[in-house]
Amino acid sequence: MKKLLSIAVFGLVLSSCTKGFDAPEPTPDPTPDPTPTNNEVTQAEIDANVANVFGTTFSPNQDWSSTTKYTVTITADAPMSDIAKVQILTEAPYFNEDARVLNEATTSKGQSVALTYDCPAEYTELVAACVDSKGIYYIAGFKAGDAQVTFRKVAQARTRAAYDLPAFPATSGLKMKYRNSALSYNAIRAQKAGQDGEDASINPWLNSNWNNERIWMFNNEGGNDTWKVERQTIFREVTITDAEKQGLETILKDVGGRFGRDDTHKKENLEIIRNSPVYQLTKNYLVADGKAPITLTPVQIQTTDYSSVALYYYYFKPSELEGKSEEEQLTFLKNLPKFKCVDGKQTKEASGTASGNGEFFKVHEYVLPYFGDVTSSPTTDLEVQGFTIPAGYYIGFMLRKNKNDYKDPYMPNNDITGYNGTNYANKSYAKIENGEVYADGRLNEQINQYPKFNEAVDKGMLLNDPRAAIFGANQKAYMMFEDGSDVNFVDIIVEINGGLKEVDAAHEINSNVYTFCFEDRKLGDYDMNDVVIKAERLNISQVKYSVVACGAYDELYLRNINGQTLNENTEIHALFNVTNLSTFINTQTKNYEPVSEVITVDPSFSFTDFSKQVYIYNKTQDYDVKMSQKGEDPHGIMIPSDFKYPIEKTCIKDAYKQFNNWGENPVSSTNWYLAPEDGKVMSVSVK
Repeated sequence: MKKLLSIAVFGLVLSSCTKGFDAPEPTPDPTPDPTPTNNEVTQAEIDANVANVFGTTFSPNQDWSSTTKYTVTITADAPMSDIAKVQILTEAPYFNEDARVLNEATTSKGQSVALTYDCPAEYTELVAACVDSKGIYYIAGFKAGDAQVTFRKVAQARTRAAYDLPAFPATSGLKMKYRNSALSYNAIRAQKAGQDGEDASINPWLNSNWNNERIWMFNNEGGNDTWKVERQTIFREVTITDAEKQGLETILKDVGGRFGRDDTHKKENLEIIRNSPVYQLTKNYLVADGKAPITLTPVQIQTTDYSSVALYYYYFKPSELEGKSEEEQLTFLKNLPKFKCVDGKQTKEASGTASGNGEFFKVHEYVLPYFGDVTSSPTTDLEVQGFTIPAGYYIGFMLRKNKNDYKDPYMPNNDITGYNGTNYANKSYAKIENGEVYADGRLNEQINQYPKFNEAVDKGMLLNDPRAAIFGANQKAYMMFEDGSDVNFVDIIVEINGGLKEVDAAHEINSNVYTFCFEDRKLGDYDMNDVVIKAERLNISQVKYSVVACGAYDELYLRNINGQTLNENTEIHALFNVTNLSTFINTQTKNYEPVSEVITVDPSFSFTDFSKQVYIYNKTQDYDVKMSQKGEDPHGIMIPSDFKYPIEKTCIKDAYKQFNNWGENPVSSTNWYLAPEDGKVMSVSVK
């Protein structure tokens, strides 16, 4: 038994959170004080040091693991023309930069492959994906620990391709009458802007060219046994299958859907939305293929204003914009008639979810009729010409919010049930809750300056940002609208089917990063940055390791990587061409680039396998620093994320306030690593 330190010396060691037992200040000290080696430290001293540094006692059942190893067999049977690989994802990839690949394998259509993966504790539900040679995804959800995943059940749901629809009603007499049309809020505000006595909040509409925009709706006449004409729209009743509901859950829950976006974990990424393929190519206009009718099915409505929102569409030939300046193009789009196609109140209440938000449903399918080549400001009735919009036409969308439950004096037929019209005489245009927002962001410049709506700008929205996110998933199209200021894009989500050209886009998803943090001395300060290594499972047979930081003074070596660069013979400081062991590497500021190497591994490899885990040999102390096991202190931990490790001389409990909670109870605060304290962590990414 090695002798104990004296009480005086031991008290000095435990008095503060400093760099190791005998570490000097950050300024290099050429003659550090002689102190006992790790081999002279007893377990009692280690336990006392841990209790003093952390101020608590950790659970004897804490194994310091936030990751679980699983193996799943994926059958590549998605309904795609070709399949190049399968992947395991943490989340669906659509408008979601949080999605990560846990493992992948090259395969071909119909084949099955077993993938071992390491699942972060925060995930109990995962996503399997078939990916074609163009990078298009087809996904299916599964639970962590499931043995098998196939795509057959998901594929049973109707796809965006043309499918059999019940016969539509006769077009004769199906009209949107001019007397039932009304000026939009944009038009009213544009006509009133700048007049004496008017509220300055409508000044952005001055000279905005919105003056003649009108909204149009059916007068609730016509229909047949299947397709009803009610609430100024044409729709039929539908039901949702279990496969469709599960598919919606998988596709939508992480981009918005049930949980929306929150401030602590997921933030809506407006940059991704404004730079999305659909928006970059068409400004969020869908393109008709001319082969079938286009239908919209609301699948979730989360806005609290559901009783006052309605979706409108418009269409045009893209050749109409040729030769026009940007201003002329926008004027053309502003003055196109906007046709009501979805009624929020009707569908939300019929879905049975009016008292709350979150459930996916399908109760109504609305069709988009074609009224012929109507352009700006028609002044006559518009009769349905058919139910298929011609090939190549662009279809745009507008969401209208009207929180005033009264009739419109400009509509002589005031008995139109439920129409929440514009009360021009009472200046309802000045109601801050009311307005129209567009999928084409260029048409939002005025509304994004209006009270209540302009609060979205404080959350990162630009004046000309799109108010809808449109994407393709599993051979369907989805549109998610933002009707106000919280920028979560879940106010109304619709699935779009029928005669559309593809909107599917390729996705590039980063591999998940696992961070290994080491404390190099048995009596440590637990800033966990003495050595920091990040690792990525690139595919079934390759792992990329990156040495990111070194905040230690001892002579240290890697173990269990065995690469050409990252090997057992090169001292860790020397990997960065540093010869002075007193040099801090990326623990105070980023002063060195990470050193990386790709290593070949067995398909069954897991970062959780103790015998295969990277660890550190401290030659100065003649001591192996491995991943901590159950009942040990946290001298080596693996975090299943691109972890922001503590800065020099900051204990991990101070950099992450929930760390102690997790240490005390292994089943609580398992996602502690997602909440760092500002100014107390380092972010050195390997991406």
